[in-house]
Amino acid sequence: MSLNTRLTFLFVFALVIVFASTTTTQAESSGDECLRAVVEDISPSSVGIDEEFTVGISLENCGTRVPENVRFEILSIPPDIIVTEDLVAYFPEFVYKNSERQLRYHMRTTPDATPGPHIIKTKLSYGNEETKRTKYYEVEVIVTGEHAEPRISSVKTSPAYIYEGDTVDLNLEIENFGDSIAKSVVVNLDHEFKGITNSTIGSLALGGNQTALFKFKADSPGTFEIPVQIGYEDDYGLQNDEYSIQITVLDRKGSLNLASVKVNPVLPQMDDTVELTMRIENSGDRTINSIRVYADHPFKGLKESFIGTLDPDEDGPAVITFMADQAGEYEIPVTITYIDDFGEEQVETKVNLIVMESNGGAGTVIAILIILAVIGGLVYNNYRTKKSKDEIIKQLMEGNGRTVDKEKK
Repeated sequence: MSLNTRLTFLFVFALVIVFASTTTTQAESSGDECLRAVVEDISPSSVGIDEEFTVGISLENCGTRVPENVRFEILSIPPDIIVTEDLVAYFPEFVYKNSERQLRYHMRTTPDATPGPHIIKTKLSYGNEETKRTKYYEVEVIVTGEHAEPRISSVKTSPAYIYEGDTVDLNLEIENFGDSIAKSVVVNLDHEFKGITNSTIGSLALGGNQTALFKFKADSPGTFEIPVQIGYEDDYGLQNDEYSIQITVLDRKGSLNLASVKVNPVLPQMDDTVELTMRIENSGDRTINSIRVYADHPFKGLKESFIGTLDPDEDGPAVITFMADQAGEYEIPVTITYIDDFGEEQVETKVNLIVMESNGGAGTVIAILIILAVIGGLVYNNYRTKKSKDEIIKQLMEGNGRTVDKEKK
């Protein structure tokens, strides 16, 4: 064999050895284990609250070797999702290199699940101890929910027409116009009156309604824009909606009035025992309790009289007895106190009284002057009375006529 032939043979033999080595290396490289997890489906795609659903996971071989010691596990679950399957799936070995494994997990959301994205964390591991590989995946489940919408559907007050000093019952009807149950509904009023500012009405079903009850004392007149906050909980958690209502309070100084005044004797003289009778009228819409009348006169005798309870449009007498030991003209302060739902209240007025000298005559001219003075005092004091001035004058004139007749006899 020639030298050239030998060199050619050795060169070809060397090429075959290099190709064979390269081929072996490529085969070993392409034969590595490769496995991946794929989320195939979430059924139903829209997961509601307190609803069952499934998550499908596919384990796919992406290499040329058969994976061994395959382990797929769920690492963490949101607190409002429950998984009814085993959290760990183990496969010692896939049957062949192109095989797949299908996993299906049955789950459900809790009744108090929060709408929005929920992340389930998983782990995939495979291979022997020398070539063990680990991959982590996240499965996103979207939980859908509905909004509640409690709103004010009507406003009612008792009395319907509110006057200064009235105790008012306010009823707000709250109706749910949303698509979810409104839970733990609380209604707050930001008013400046003395009284109740919040009312709890519990839960409102879809289309349901309940009444929030309030009570307050309308202690000042005017038109008031009152903010209303409605707090509640729906599928999306705690909510707070703001509204407003308008309340008008008419100008009136209380509902207890001094309806009439009677003095016996009509023309008291010094050292006479005088009986002062004041009729107190309840011109409001509510029963008033514990009514007391205090007359701050300068004489010796009683100054206070207790009436008790007066129903609407009812009146009662307050009788004060004293000895008129000083002559003169007096303007006697009178304080009417009573108790309502918010404590003690007061109404202040005045009564005029003239005490004659003991030796003074009771002539017609003096009598007329005294009557006119008494009438003036009544007109000054008897606000909000249902009796007209003409009726009061008529009563006093009739009383004076009988007195003059007796004197003539």
